[in-house]
Amino acid sequence: MERSMNINRMIILILVSIFQMVVSALMLNNLSMENWSAIYAEDSEGYLLVARYFLGEEISSSALPLLKYRLFSPVVPFVASLLARFLPLEYAFLYLNCCFWLVSVCLFYQFSKSLLREELAYYCALLFTTSLPLIIWGLPVMVDMAAFFFIALKCLLITRLLPDKRHTYLIIVLTIPLAILTKPNLVSLFLFFIVYAVSQKQYFRIFPVVFGTLVLVGGVYLSLDLGIEDFLTYGYLRHQGLFYVVNALVFCFHWGLPLAIWGFWLEKGRKFYFTYLISTFACYLIFVHNPRLIFVICPAVLPLVVRGVEECASGLASRWHQKPERTVTALVVIYMLTSNILTVIYLYITRVFQYRSVESLKHLLD
Repeated sequence: MERSMNINRMIILILVSIFQMVVSALMLNNLSMENWSAIYAEDSEGYLLVARYFLGEEISSSALPLLKYRLFSPVVPFVASLLARFLPLEYAFLYLNCCFWLVSVCLFYQFSKSLLREELAYYCALLFTTSLPLIIWGLPVMVDMAAFFFIALKCLLITRLLPDKRHTYLIIVLTIPLAILTKPNLVSLFLFFIVYAVSQKQYFRIFPVVFGTLVLVGGVYLSLDLGIEDFLTYGYLRHQGLFYVVNALVFCFHWGLPLAIWGFWLEKGRKFYFTYLISTFACYLIFVHNPRLIFVICPAVLPLVVRGVEECASGLASRWHQKPERTVTALVVIYMLTSNILTVIYLYITRVFQYRSVESLKHLLD
C-alpha cells in the first residue's frame, strides 16, 4: 500500500512538472523581450558558443572572452553538443533541461523524505517544481536547471549516504566535481559536504572528496586553458546589496518566508539546515543579484516552509472545524499559484518593461 502510494505521488509530481513546463513555455514566449523565449534567455549566447566550440566550429576572436568565461561551465554545453548530432543545438538544450526538471523533482521528493514525513515531502516537491526560478530559467538555453538537478542530487546523496558507513563515496567524489563544472557557484555543495561530514564526525571521508574535486575540476579547467583572469573578464559582481538579496528571496519564496522561519523555530533537528545555510551563505550569497542564484538555498528553505504550512493549517483547521489535511493541501495550492502569479509580474518587470536593476527604475522615476 505504501509503495503504491509512493508511485502514485511520483506520477503526480511528473504530471504537474510537465504541466508547469507547458505553462512556463507559454509565459516565456508571450512575456519576453525581443529574441527571448522559452529557448533563449540572458546567458544563452555564451552557452551556445561553448557548445559550438565543442562541435569544432570556428570561433571569432571577438567572441573569445565570452567563450572562455562560459567554458567554466562546460558540462551541459558538452552534452548538448553530443545531442546536436540528432537535434538542432537549441533543442538539445531544451531536451536536456526537460529531463533535468523531471528527474530533479523526483530527487527532491526523495531528499525531502529525510527531513519530513512522506506526505509533507510530497508537498515540498510540488513547491519545488512550481518555483519561480524553475519557471523562468528551467527551460531556456542555460545551465540553471542542471544546477538545480545537482542541488537535489547532492543533498539526497549527502544526507542519505553520509551516515551509512556501508556505502562507498565514489558517486559523491564524481558528482561534486560535475556539479562545480556545471555551474561554478555550486562550490557551495562542496563546502556543504565538508561541513556536514565534520558535523557527523566522518573526518576520514573528507580527504578523498577534496582530492577528487581538486584534481577533476582543476584538470578540466587546465585542459581548457582557463585561468583566473579569464573568469574575471566577465565574472564581475552585479547588483550586489541587501535590496537585491531581499528581492530575490521574495520572488523565490514569497509568503513562505515567514512560514519557513516559523518552521525553523519548531524544528528540533536543525543540523542539516544550519550546515547547509552556513555553506551557501559563506560561499557567495551576499553578492546575489538574481532569484535563480539565491534558489540554491531551496533544500534548506522549502522543507521549513512546508513545516510552517503544516503548523499553520493545524491552527486554521481547529478554528474552522475542518480537517488539517485539507487545509494543508489548500495552502500548498495557493503557494503554487502565487509562484506563477509572481512569475508573470517578474517577467513583466524584467522582460516586457526591461527594468532589470534598481538603477533602471531610478531612471524611470527621474
